[in-house]
Amino acid sequence: MKVHCRKVTNDNQISTRSYSWEQSNVWSGGEKWSKNMTLFLGILKYVAEKKKANLTDRAVILDNPFGKASSDHVLSPVFFITEQLGFQIIALTAHAEGKFLQDYFPIIYNCRLRASKDASTKIMTTDKWLHHAYFQDH
Repeated sequence: MKVHCRKVTNDNQISTRSYSWEQSNVWSGGEKWSKNMTLFLGILKYVAEKKKANLTDRAVILDNPFGKASSDHVLSPVFFITEQLGFQIIALTAHAEGKFLQDYFPIIYNCRLRASKDASTKIMTTDKWLHHAYFQDH
């Protein structure tokens, strides 16, 4: 299967030039993440359609999915495609800061381990941060 990609620029414009998969592998870490996530979600949607799964909403649980991606121009297209394909992303990440978390996730749980009286046991505490999401027109 041949895959061609288009690059999203810093000003959120899609390039007119298409690149081969091999050419796109030299892009920045965030841009590679964006194209890989888009292909991954597209394949998941394709497999669901082939299985004739009538699910309109799907959840994808990802362990530390962002890597080097934190810029809006690489995250925004992925989350737009995620929504269009009917996916919800649940991300487990060590990113504690970053506006992008608040922009794309309406609920954030911050889980920390704290010490207990027994040195071999740790207790997890959670802080829930609720972000009221409003419709965004992309």
